[in-house]
Amino acid sequence: MTSNEPGLQPQLPAILDLAAAEPLARALEAQLTSPALHIEASGVERVSTPCLQVLAAAAASAKRRGQAFLVRRPSDVLRAAIADLGLIHAIPTED
Repeated sequence: MTSNEPGLQPQLPAILDLAAAEPLARALEAQLTSPALHIEASGVERVSTPCLQVLAAAAASAKRRGQAFLVRRPSDVLRAAIADLGLIHAIPTED
């Protein structure tokens, strides 16, 4: 996940494979201090189950903290993976 300048939303990388899960978790954890976390996801081309688990955990953590969490403009690949694993309610996405 690339961290943009303050005030800009972070962007998920095109490839969210197993190797991306730990760096994604660290990057999201660092972002959980802001009042809202909106993540740009239009460029995701491949996604693994561990990365979806990381996104679901970050969304749950944000909810517990009273922080807004939203995956914006999810690619068709990401949207399908979220649905296939039944995580529609666990990972909030922009319609």
